[in-house]
Amino acid sequence: MKKLGFPFALTVISGFLAVSLYQGVRTGSFLGVGTVLTGLLVGLILFALYVWLGTNKTPRFTLIGVATLLGLVAMWPPEEKLKLGIDLSGGTILVYQVKETGRGDYKIDDLIAALKRRINPEGVQDIPIRKVGNNRIEIILARATDEDVAELKRRITDVGSLEFRILANQKHDAAKIEQAMRPEGLAKPPRGYHWAKLGEIITGKNPRFDATHITDPTQSWIRDRYAGTQVTLTGKDVAGREKTVAVTIASNTADTLTLKEPHGLATITSYTIDFNPSKIQPGPSAIVRDQPRGNGVTDRYILVKLDRQNVTGEYLASVSQTQDERLQPAVRFVFKPIGGRKFGQLTRDHLPEEGGAFMYHLAILLDNLVMSAPVIKSEIRDEGVIEGVQPKEINHLILILRSGSLPASLDPTPLLEERVGPTLGKDTITKGIWAIGISMIIVPLFMIVYYRFAGVVAVVALVLNMILLVGSMGFIQATFTLPGLAGLALTIGMAVDANVLIFERMREEAERGASMAQQIRNGFSRAWTTILDSNVTTMLSGVVLYAVGTEEIKGFALTLIIGLIWNLFTAVYVSRVIFDLWYSQGWLKRLKMMKILDRTNIDFVGPRRYFMIGSAVVIALGLAAFFIRGRSLYNIDFTGGTLVTIQLDENAPEIKGQSEAARQAYVRQTASRVLPDASVESLNVGEERRGLRFNIRTTAENANKVKQQVLEAFQTSLARLEMTIGPGEPIPAEKPKAEAEAKETSSAQPADRFAGGYRYELTFNREVAPSKIRAELTRVLASHKIANPESRIEVVNPNARPNTPADAPTQTVVVRTNLDPDEAQKELKTLAANLRNNPDLLFERLENFGGAVAGETRALAAIAIVLSWAIMIAYLWVRFKSVSYGLAAVIALVHDVLIALGAVALSPYKIDLPMIAAFLTLIGFSVNDTIVIFDRIREIKGKSPYLTPEIVNAAVNQTLSRTILTSLTAWLVVVILYLFGGEGLQGFSFCLVVGFLSGTYSTIYIASPILIDWIGSTRAPAAQKPQMALREV
Repeated sequence: MKKLGFPFALTVISGFLAVSLYQGVRTGSFLGVGTVLTGLLVGLILFALYVWLGTNKTPRFTLIGVATLLGLVAMWPPEEKLKLGIDLSGGTILVYQVKETGRGDYKIDDLIAALKRRINPEGVQDIPIRKVGNNRIEIILARATDEDVAELKRRITDVGSLEFRILANQKHDAAKIEQAMRPEGLAKPPRGYHWAKLGEIITGKNPRFDATHITDPTQSWIRDRYAGTQVTLTGKDVAGREKTVAVTIASNTADTLTLKEPHGLATITSYTIDFNPSKIQPGPSAIVRDQPRGNGVTDRYILVKLDRQNVTGEYLASVSQTQDERLQPAVRFVFKPIGGRKFGQLTRDHLPEEGGAFMYHLAILLDNLVMSAPVIKSEIRDEGVIEGVQPKEINHLILILRSGSLPASLDPTPLLEERVGPTLGKDTITKGIWAIGISMIIVPLFMIVYYRFAGVVAVVALVLNMILLVGSMGFIQATFTLPGLAGLALTIGMAVDANVLIFERMREEAERGASMAQQIRNGFSRAWTTILDSNVTTMLSGVVLYAVGTEEIKGFALTLIIGLIWNLFTAVYVSRVIFDLWYSQGWLKRLKMMKILDRTNIDFVGPRRYFMIGSAVVIALGLAAFFIRGRSLYNIDFTGGTLVTIQLDENAPEIKGQSEAARQAYVRQTASRVLPDASVESLNVGEERRGLRFNIRTTAENANKVKQQVLEAFQTSLARLEMTIGPGEPIPAEKPKAEAEAKETSSAQPADRFAGGYRYELTFNREVAPSKIRAELTRVLASHKIANPESRIEVVNPNARPNTPADAPTQTVVVRTNLDPDEAQKELKTLAANLRNNPDLLFERLENFGGAVAGETRALAAIAIVLSWAIMIAYLWVRFKSVSYGLAAVIALVHDVLIALGAVALSPYKIDLPMIAAFLTLIGFSVNDTIVIFDRIREIKGKSPYLTPEIVNAAVNQTLSRTILTSLTAWLVVVILYLFGGEGLQGFSFCLVVGFLSGTYSTIYIASPILIDWIGSTRAPAAQKPQMALREV
């Protein structure tokens, strides 16, 4: 039973951690009674599986085979399951206007943080979000399909504001209802009351259709808003008879309804959608009024009371999927304690009256839309259910509620939407991929050459590790950037650590004359404690990083935890199964291995003072460089900068006849000569003008200076804004319907002022904002002494759809004017000349943008890292029965981070998000090395209360071979990435080249000697000294 005690504790703890992490991802709550009980149950199941697999050989191979198969399925087909990042595959840029709240009570950085929680909660996707100007945000979605983009749009435009309100009723609110139903009552409801959205009725005529689709180009619907709602169709059947049918909507896009079944009509003259999620109908307990919105839409509102409890989504503790009383999908919510008290009071104040003959309705509002309105039958405190949600809407609603409401809302239609190419050049990507490929091969080759058969076993475990890790990342929809792929290569270099520990233990057993069976058994069992301590320490810190950190940190932590779990499974379990199989079949008689170091006897502790002083000097120099460089040390991810969009003239001599890649290289090289930290994105991917339009981003913040530098650098290659003037058409007394509808979306003046005038259609060679054309034409008229020029013209976008921002860029505008036709033509020709030569119009975008990582985000990331160090100290304190071990390990890893940070500050590289991942990787590497030596110290020391320099020296010498080997494999990977990976990997790999050297050094000369100064003894009692000094295991 004693042998099973440790596995029992491990499996139970593992079960708890797994369930806690799953619950954290799923509900946002990591702890709870349910989590603890479920974790214990999972742990017991894992323990039973451990015992069963330990006594039966066949299930072991079945488990390995099933795991491999699941990993392959999760990543296949790779072109669909494995998503490349923006740097490798490009993506879609979306720019949104932030709606004015009128209160000024939010920060745009808070909005960006909330959006990150909503669209990238696990932090494993490559979705940068930046502030643009003062009231816009830019989102870049990597290699997105149309469905991905549509889903993201919906996620970010739903505010997610959840409220619980009592419906007004005739019994208690008659006077207020009368006041609310007055003409002005919709805009100004009575004090203490509010009009919530009940739904909408949409009617349209003569839509396009087929058997299962209805299309109305005049509409601009929210994706899948009407799924599950019925549409009523009026038309004629195949026999020509008038007929009305009602069909359920399966899904909808911006202008098309997909029906669950064919409608059976030969013609359709009209359609009607009555959207009412709550199914509440007008009556004494549901006061409803309608308001036509235009374009065939009538909004329906219902009167609710604003009570003192004001129960909102901020009081939610968790949200999950459940079923309602009819076994239909529903959303379950659980309140925090204070929310439970408020909700309990709200329901207690509105219990049934008149013996149950009268009951209040509790309206559940999401973004002011009534999702459901059940009657209150009894007091409810801690939790509730939102019913009436369509199955395909469940996950969306849960995600919105978990992420919380947005502090401000976005305009539903983006100001800008377009495809961008990879942010890295083709040459950089090629170099990086080659370097990653070489580094992935070099470690397995080294293991096979050095450890022979054992090396082959390690490589098999590595291959399975990669399959499981990549499959897991595909399953959670993680994005693979170039540094991310380099991280996979680095995983190979670091994953062999456990194998090296086992193989070196097996070597020690062989040198003692143990049999082959004893070598296998003792090698794995004696290395297991060290492997467990190092992995659990790192895993616990990963859990803390995930629970507390920002989205960027969460992505790293989640990948780290998954990698560690699979590494334990492959390096320990799979390797042991292979060794047992080979030995049981008689194929393994003797293990042959190379040896780089014989038994050493170096005094590492003696000169520790000199090494500590040397480290302090190096750290001081690095910190001085860090503070001297200041803001200039940070990449555009942290500082923000200026964005300028240019379009090249395809006939310019610099690019004429060149490929798209060559044009991008020209832009990148030219921009880099005049702008600091310039990065380039190719626009119009997949379109005819690809390779001609580019975004240039730079850390320079003076937009005017950037404009001038770009003008000088690209003076002869920039495309000018060309304008074509259409023939003048007389404006009738009543303007055409299409233009009237377009006019509704603009801020222009009424068109009837121009009756008897002329309209001109202006076409441009690229998109331009109507406001820019209006402003320039106004200047032209003013320069020609035309009085009140603003009142003489009107500029609108004739192709604007409902909800299109008034100033959305377009390639066509219509100018209406009451000028004489000859004079109008003259002014428009002057406008065309001015547009071509106006430097301000050479750039589609010229604006400042913020960093992808806000200041508050950096602070939260730092807090998460410090807390992860605290959990390391706590775990090592428990395991080694002294807090000094934990403090020594953390001091060593802080030393390594500061050394690497100083090296970066002294180099030309800058800190970006991949380099942050490099620092976090370094922390894990450093603590692993340190724990290996600490475990050997504990083993040699035994139960003795004394820790002597001899014990520490013996531990370091005995593990020196392992320390060099594991450091060498990981270091070889990052050196290859640094030397051959190109600019895309140099900063990331440089940090790790220095950091790994420092990590190896600090393990030997910093962490272990510190123990002597804190808890060590100069010498042990004479009778015990020989035993401790000579003991070897």
